[in-house]
Amino acid sequence: MIFRTELKPLESRGDVRPAFEAISEVQQKAAVTDWYVPQPDHCRISGELAAALDCKRLNLREPVVRAIAMHDVGWMPYDGDANSPIAPGKLEFGQPLSFINAQPERFLRAWMGSIQAAQSTGPLGGMIVSGHFARLARMYLERGAGTPEQREQVEQFQYREAARMYRLLPAAGLPLEEIEKLVTVLQFCDLASLYLCANPAAPVELPQVINGRRARFSFEQGIFRLNSNLLDHALALEIPCIRFVDRKPERELVPVKVQ
Repeated sequence: MIFRTELKPLESRGDVRPAFEAISEVQQKAAVTDWYVPQPDHCRISGELAAALDCKRLNLREPVVRAIAMHDVGWMPYDGDANSPIAPGKLEFGQPLSFINAQPERFLRAWMGSIQAAQSTGPLGGMIVSGHFARLARMYLERGAGTPEQREQVEQFQYREAARMYRLLPAAGLPLEEIEKLVTVLQFCDLASLYLCANPAAPVELPQVINGRRARFSFEQGIFRLNSNLLDHALALEIPCIRFVDRKPERELVPVKVQ
């Protein structure tokens, strides 16, 4: 789940911040009664962003865009989606269970389900989503997170996905270097969608270097603005937001423009 403390998009203010830092802060301050976006809906928005990118410059094929749009569908058993939402869980001290504080017992199952779904688009889609989660697993281990048992689970995931990449590479149709570039595009779309869904009140910079530069996002005068030439055309999106009141879901569609 990606929580947002305000339903309406917030006008950007203050200094430019690293995107994930600003998004994480929103999650840390959230309450279980706040609005949230289920991860399967967030990844659909990632796919819409991917479809609006300059596909010729980025070598984005249609199956790759479909795989990006499916890269978090493995969270369905935990988040549901806008049509069938699941009420947020909470941790011991009342903090809502979001994507940033999920433990390996949960996120590894979600990752595996997402990879299997993406692989249904073809070997290349499976490799791109696998590569995305392999990078996240490496970050988890590098920051020393988890218990020894949890770290072992994440390491075993890495070994399995390395074997998957080796197995699928001959049928992918691209060299590994080009596949890694597409993993970076997926991670850009993923983080951009997280920014739109979490709605932090700050302009942000995304860490992925695409076409030689890092992109910045801000919300100004009713429009989310991307300070790069990555988009092929302006984009109109609808962000499905859910909250539970008296154990019943309320739904709102938040329309946003991106250019």
